[in-house]
Amino acid sequence: MRGTYVVWPAIVLMSALSPAGAAQSTGGAGEGARFAQSPQYPLLPRALEIELALSAAPTHLRDGATVWVLDTSGYAIAKKGGNPFACVVSRRAGDLFPVCWDAEGTRSLLPLDVEDAQLRLSGKSGSEIEAIVMERFKSGQYHAPSRAGIAYMLSPIRYRIDEHGGVTRTTSNPHLMFYGPNLTDSDIGGVRGAFVFINRVGPDGMMIVPVGQKEREAIVSDAQSLIAQVEQAIGYQPSRREHRSP
Repeated sequence: MRGTYVVWPAIVLMSALSPAGAAQSTGGAGEGARFAQSPQYPLLPRALEIELALSAAPTHLRDGATVWVLDTSGYAIAKKGGNPFACVVSRRAGDLFPVCWDAEGTRSLLPLDVEDAQLRLSGKSGSEIEAIVMERFKSGQYHAPSRAGIAYMLSPIRYRIDEHGGVTRTTSNPHLMFYGPNLTDSDIGGVRGAFVFINRVGPDGMMIVPVGQKEREAIVSDAQSLIAQVEQAIGYQPSRREHRSP
């Protein structure tokens, strides 16, 4: 079963080369360009999407990372990198956030985003796509990471976009993710919000390790210009009572 899946992302790469606390927006993602006519999948200016994708990675990896962007036909490689990392702005089910995968994550988990876009383009709903993903994990077309590895979500930027285009800013604490397929908090002694915890139980589950408070403050401060650009692009308008940083 694993052999079938290993071939699939190679084909994709070749073709490309040719919830937590929130504040509700008064605007919506439906005001700009959409992928597959879906308000949940806003299309960003290419340069902005590249910058947002790379913001997930530590600075020393950004210049050499591969970057995937979403255009009207799906995800494609915008910049081919020289290190093993691949960065992308995920939009699955309207959950918009940047993430940067190592080589193992690029092979086993990045294809979920690429395929999600193609399924959405074919007219599948969010619930239908979720069922397809579960079935593909069961059949072996998708599989959990086969070795230890890391993914970076060091950007403080994350938004939920509903089916009507309503945008909600969600709490996104910069963090590291270590692959933990099918592990539970009980397995690792984790508690949500503590030093380490499991984000969800399943083949794509992760052990989440938040950065320290000083690191988070520095990241949020550096990201203010990018946050403003992204919020303008997706039509997000924070309320007056809301603090500026996510």
